[in-house]
Amino acid sequence: MITMKKTLRPVGGLLAAALFLASCSKNSDVAAPEASRIPAGNLGVAVTIPDGTSQAITGPGVTSGTIARSGSLYTVTNFKQAYSTGPGQPADGNFYWRFSVNEAGTPSTLEVKFTGIATGDIIPKDSIKFIDKSFATVVAADWALGTLPGPSPAGSNVIGMNNVTGTGVPPGVSAYANGKGWYTYGWSTGHTVTPVAGRTLLIKVGTALWKMQVTSIYQNGITGGAFPYYNFVYQGL
Repeated sequence: MITMKKTLRPVGGLLAAALFLASCSKNSDVAAPEASRIPAGNLGVAVTIPDGTSQAITGPGVTSGTIARSGSLYTVTNFKQAYSTGPGQPADGNFYWRFSVNEAGTPSTLEVKFTGIATGDIIPKDSIKFIDKSFATVVAADWALGTLPGPSPAGSNVIGMNNVTGTGVPPGVSAYANGKGWYTYGWSTGHTVTPVAGRTLLIKVGTALWKMQVTSIYQNGITGGAFPYYNFVYQGL
């Protein structure tokens, strides 16, 4: 088994390529207290998180994380699912999330998947766009104004690396930087992942629309620390 490191440090051409082929696994239940069911936003979705409270994330294979609710806004902190290793750095890993029930999912129930480099590529079940507008001001009508993901070796319906900074960046790495991603990759600054400021993701699942913003993929939001631990906010539109 390969141990996850705190920073992404590829050693050569092959590892640089392997850097972007990462992803992981699944789930086991984390118990959570039963609570009254409250509609989320204007979607009428039943949830089990009372307004103004937080609880451990439930769902298959969850190993870490809490979810808090404030009105129709949900904040996920340190989300991680069971993680299996593979060749290259970072080790393979996939995390799955279900906005509609506010918990972790599986490959068959996911509404969005986190995969790829440091589990930093975001793939929707259905459709995804982004808009450069503050999270708080994004509304449903912004879906029509949103931008689709750009072409990438990771796929055509994937939002990942926006740009890469530093010197000596291998072509196999820079190929992922398409200007239409959610994060900046700091090649020469500890191989860090930093969200693009002011960029909000729009994720459509069937007729439901969600806005989402990733704040960090590091444990406790400490850039360069242990990863991947997903930290994000979302809200139904």
